[in-house]
Amino acid sequence: MTWRGIEEFLAVVDTGSFTAGAEALGVSKSYVSKMVSELEARVGAQLLVRTTRRLSLTAAGDLFQQRCLEMRASLLDVERQMAQFQERPVGRLRVGLSDIFGVTFMSSIVAEFSARHREISLEVVAYLREADLVQEQFDVVIRYGKLVDSGLKARLFGYLSYCLCASPEYVERHGWPDSPAGLASHACLADLGGYFHFNSQDGAQDRVKVSGAWKSNSGIALASAVRHGLGIAQLPISVIRDDLMDGRLLALSQDWAFYDKEVWAVFSPGMMPAATRAFIDHLAASFEHAKLRPWMRPAMNALTAHIRPAR
Repeated sequence: MTWRGIEEFLAVVDTGSFTAGAEALGVSKSYVSKMVSELEARVGAQLLVRTTRRLSLTAAGDLFQQRCLEMRASLLDVERQMAQFQERPVGRLRVGLSDIFGVTFMSSIVAEFSARHREISLEVVAYLREADLVQEQFDVVIRYGKLVDSGLKARLFGYLSYCLCASPEYVERHGWPDSPAGLASHACLADLGGYFHFNSQDGAQDRVKVSGAWKSNSGIALASAVRHGLGIAQLPISVIRDDLMDGRLLALSQDWAFYDKEVWAVFSPGMMPAATRAFIDHLAASFEHAKLRPWMRPAMNALTAHIRPAR
């Protein structure tokens, strides 16, 4: 059933006449009469008794009016509830996180957000491959690297900084490479594509084909392999921070050895609910200093004071 004719019917009953109802709605009397007649034909019952001197409701009309008033009140209540989604962070928020390098770092940021916004119900889903994602099923998806063109919206909110890392035993035996080309003489633990990426001087990104006896599409597996001294890996600093602090892993601190990968919050176009907007703002604040720049090198060196210089 549509709402067509109902607003006109309620206006007539409320004002007591077709003329006054038409004036209240800002339309003609003939239009209101036509809408009410069509409504009666559609519901299959006479709703109003029309005489030259008075207008009254039939029994069916009285019941219909009450139900319509209830529906209109419910609709207004729904509109008020919907307005809350735009005015303050409430409701459900479904977030997709990449599990390629584990979700520990990003999930901790999501948990911090949830602790600050108790009225938001969070659903966090980890994905391993971009192909596994159906963007429309999420409010926000965290993606890494270059984005393909699409009808979706995205906000660059930070960078995931990678370093070259190895176990102390490996470095003791083999040393560090002195350039990306020097990786050719090392056992490298890489993803299935077999590439390491680096920041170049002009702001672009360089990639180097590497080789080794261990490949994995899981950063967790790569971190485990590098801890066992199987070679050099390129991993996000956030993933191996505890290993670096405890000395289980070493990181090469030369400027050329780092790679900053874009981190995007991707969301559907259209009106953004307050919960989504608050979450993206939280991500941006959390990653405000995430890109490893020269002025951050002292902090990195303090974190890994035991790093040995390149040979």
